[in-house]
Amino acid sequence: MRSRRTAALGLTAGAALLVLSACSPASSSGGDGGSSEGAIPLGYTATLSGDFASYGLEMREGIDLAIEEINAEGGVLGRDLTTEVVDDEGKPANGPVIAQEMCDNAEIPAVLGFSFSSVALSGLPIYTQCGLPIVASAVTSPELSGASDIFFRTVFTDAYQGAEAASFISANRGVKKVAVLYQQDDYGKGVADAFTAGIEEAGGEVTSSQAYQLGTVNFGSTVDAALKDNPDAVFIGGFYTEAGKIVTQIRDAGSELPIFASDGAASPLFIDLAGDNAEGVEVYAAFSASDPRAESSGFVESFSTKYDKEPSSWAALAYDATYVVADAIEAAGTTDRADVASAIRDTKDFAGVSGSISFDDEGNRVGELTFQRVEDGKFVVITE
Repeated sequence: MRSRRTAALGLTAGAALLVLSACSPASSSGGDGGSSEGAIPLGYTATLSGDFASYGLEMREGIDLAIEEINAEGGVLGRDLTTEVVDDEGKPANGPVIAQEMCDNAEIPAVLGFSFSSVALSGLPIYTQCGLPIVASAVTSPELSGASDIFFRTVFTDAYQGAEAASFISANRGVKKVAVLYQQDDYGKGVADAFTAGIEEAGGEVTSSQAYQLGTVNFGSTVDAALKDNPDAVFIGGFYTEAGKIVTQIRDAGSELPIFASDGAASPLFIDLAGDNAEGVEVYAAFSASDPRAESSGFVESFSTKYDKEPSSWAALAYDATYVVADAIEAAGTTDRADVASAIRDTKDFAGVSGSISFDDEGNRVGELTFQRVEDGKFVVITE
């Protein structure tokens, strides 16, 4: 497979991220590497509008940067890459419709994206039927494990992440009793279930486990219930929008308990929402902008130059997914979907910006999480 980042450092960007209208296909070449004539279009679908658009837009930033770099290096098979973009609006009902649209475009050799597991699951039978491989970046449901031989992901599963979080907290933080709060959906419940099982296996206790709805603003009664049993810590399995509010309301209640959160909170927007209350909160994710490895630091530099901000985990995971697909096409020597899927499946120890990437027999990523703490308004990798 071709090198992921030859001559990529120091690239600057000319094109801003497109703001996409709901359910409208869009296309871009991702850079000035040459003509888009004969270009290879990669499908991209995610939630790009509404309250939960940030993950999809952050992934799109990573994809655009990767394509810009790849095209500047000569493209794939001597052809530029482009994207065919569709906003799924976070609605599972849109999954099959978009899948059929992607399948019907015979030029698309692979699909990137997905913000919500429910959308990926709803469309997966159609992608499977037409043999169109997917390399997803943000969907973590264990239900996707082994669900199709054309489905892969650069993000870790809920089951793996929840268990790893419980192991880390039990081994390194002296925590025995934890109050768990989680958003009421497949992501939140999956993380909470795995975390709970891990804490109990380590000899600890979950003092309470409470679900909340996305969009909730006032967590007063939920926080009170979580704190009344005198836990040693609080674990939040959910997105940054609600996690930021929960952390603030825990601190407003006068509690200084350690707070841990899932990768859904590993976004700079969590720190923006929680402000000073975010200090000391620990999260896990597949990527940290403070990772000193050359692959990561070079990516952070290029991303920051292009977007004037540090990349989120979702941007990094989508960036890696794009390079995995590009390398697979190059290795296959063709855009034939079956050959590309086979080359993706054979990916092993790929040096991504989020760490080494391989896929197991169920299409899940094999690798390691990073644990991070908010210090001085930034996520910093925990080394102790």
